[in-house]
Amino acid sequence: MKIKFLNRNISFLGCLCWLSFLSGTTTPFTAHAAAELSCPASLQINQTFDNGAQWAMCWESKQRENLVLSEAQYSTPEGNTYKVFGSLRLSQLHVAYDDSNVTYYDVTQFGLGAGYISPLDELDCPNGELIEIASKQGLCKSLSAGNDSYHTANEHRASQSLSLFSVSQVGSYAYLITWKFFADGSVQPSVGAAGALQRSADLNHNDDTTHSHSADHDDATQYGRELSGSPDKIWLSHTHNYYWRIDFDLGSNANDDTVSEVNYSTDESGRTARSVQSFTTETARAVAPDSHRSWIISADQTDPMLAPGYLIEPINYGHKLDRRLVEPFTEFDFFVTQQKSCERFVTQNALYNPDCKENLLQFVDDESLLNEDIVVWHRVSFHHVPRNEDRVNMHSHWDGFVMQARNFSSTTPGHSGNADDYTLASAAFTNDDSTAPSNEVESAATNTDVTIGKSGIGKLDLTLVLILLAYTYLIFLFKRRTRR
Repeated sequence: MKIKFLNRNISFLGCLCWLSFLSGTTTPFTAHAAAELSCPASLQINQTFDNGAQWAMCWESKQRENLVLSEAQYSTPEGNTYKVFGSLRLSQLHVAYDDSNVTYYDVTQFGLGAGYISPLDELDCPNGELIEIASKQGLCKSLSAGNDSYHTANEHRASQSLSLFSVSQVGSYAYLITWKFFADGSVQPSVGAAGALQRSADLNHNDDTTHSHSADHDDATQYGRELSGSPDKIWLSHTHNYYWRIDFDLGSNANDDTVSEVNYSTDESGRTARSVQSFTTETARAVAPDSHRSWIISADQTDPMLAPGYLIEPINYGHKLDRRLVEPFTEFDFFVTQQKSCERFVTQNALYNPDCKENLLQFVDDESLLNEDIVVWHRVSFHHVPRNEDRVNMHSHWDGFVMQARNFSSTTPGHSGNADDYTLASAAFTNDDSTAPSNEVESAATNTDVTIGKSGIGKLDLTLVLILLAYTYLIFLFKRRTRR
């Protein structure tokens, strides 16, 4: 009988311990051992941050896209490694002028690599490493710090990021192509446009360059503006459309990723509710600021909100080019397709891949995304109205977006775990609405080693509490049994 009693209650203890383990877990992380990169050491990028996180990837330079990154993997400060991207690249630079249907496709008509790469020097890459591309110092690798990590009353931590930076001269424009990989797993691709203005309307009808055309003054001023020191010319407004091609490989294999769209709606009472829809077939979507539209890419089709993955939230999307009657693909900003190596460029794709379709919108043809390797294409636009300061040379104007890492870490990466006094007071206020916390907090709890969780419990977290309760229960039952 005593043996049965012990077996029965030890089983109960095991159940409680198992429950305590589950209580501290949100979703199974698809972490892996760090994989060996397939590229030679000279084409590898490796960076370890102060908080212990790491990025590793391969790079190469192509004549059209220039910088193409592949096999990207991220390791958290806790040492969990995730395969993240199969490949990353800027797929098209589409420039559309206001005065006509004149369009430039800079990536496919010209290129960003080979002879279009501008040489860099130490002034371009301070405290960084210059890497050779096409027999010139064409790539800068640097470690930078920002102010967007966190700041508490007791602790401040600047964010760190690995920056990869290259410059391509295309016509009058210089494009500053940048990829930032942050210590928390987030990624920020961006492009800075500098150089000189490209096209103007000649009011004297002297069509002396390929960058200008004749126009009447009243007509031309609708499409641009006169600049100080540049008589008889209207410098034309235009829209830069940057398209990135992102092959996600988040899960245990390339075919288990899913893309979900998140929208919010507000009812008559003022409550705002979330809706999430996962895409099962190829799709093209437009930004929708009224519904706070965003997209989540993860390797978990059951609950993408909790799984490790990335959020693309177009919060910097101030401009949008939509001239679908001339270029139908400009109606949309976000595309999801199957991964196909011949679907490489947003436009003029068939010029380089004759066995494949011509443009991105044609790639979206209702093929299934289930159990397929998927690619996300994202467009960001900037409408450039010339100003006096743009002549003779422009300051760089930057555009891009952030792929925000989600759920790779269980807490703030790199944080000491120590809660400051104001945080403690705020947590206490959460449990007692009768008194608002003061900005001048007197430290009633001087133990700064306490970590506040969602329930207000300190370092004696739920796991330890359940184990102690189970142990106490077992002792109680054992003593009760022995008295009989």
